[in-house]
Amino acid sequence: MHRALAAPARRALLAALTAADGPLDSRRLAERTGQHITTVRHHLTALAEAGLVLVRRDEAAAGRGRPRLLYTAAPAHEQLAAYQDLVEVLALGYGPDPAVRARRAERAGRDWAADAGPRSALGQSGLGQPGQPQPSLPLAEQVMEQARRWGFEPQLRAGDGVVALHGCPFLRNAERHPEVVCAVHQGLLDAMAERAGVPGALRLHPFAEPGVCTISLTAARPDAPAPQDAAAHPDTPAPPDAPGAHGGAA
Repeated sequence: MHRALAAPARRALLAALTAADGPLDSRRLAERTGQHITTVRHHLTALAEAGLVLVRRDEAAAGRGRPRLLYTAAPAHEQLAAYQDLVEVLALGYGPDPAVRARRAERAGRDWAADAGPRSALGQSGLGQPGQPQPSLPLAEQVMEQARRWGFEPQLRAGDGVVALHGCPFLRNAERHPEVVCAVHQGLLDAMAERAGVPGALRLHPFAEPGVCTISLTAARPDAPAPQDAAAHPDTPAPPDAPGAHGGAA
């Protein structure tokens, strides 16, 4: 399955089908993704063979020539299995040294957040005095929203300034490669905090409880130093842009 998702064009098609209200044919998908219709048909065949896309004939269509095929995204659990395999492959590709893998994965998360910034609804936070845990509803709501998008079932513990991440969709990967899966999420959180004007305000605590990670919301100093820039790590690769590559427990 991970081979079917290796091409960005295929991931774009799967994302378009997942977001669609109903079945789409290849021509509509070509319009939505900006790809040539012949290329779209080729990628759809690969996605269908991997079980990520369901295809059926449009019985209502009339006329001669090529039968009109309609495509829909496979159920979420089938897509998730493919992304779990992809995460495993990517984790192994970050190198043999755990420290290097963590550094590269965190930078990938930060770059990914920067790329998705306009789509992430990251605004200003309402953090209070420096150094004290705050409910910080604006920033907390941002974290909750993003956590849901990542596939978690987040729970806000407002009194403690903590978001608990339940139902990790990539628990298997996170248990095997926490230095990669969790570091990607920390990078995403770093970018969120910086965009909110409070760098360092979000800290991920992997497996703080059995099967649960937590995110602490602390009113860090606005002038707190940001994590080390990628220029210090010229070997850092570009981040994967697959929706699920980020996924994981933290």
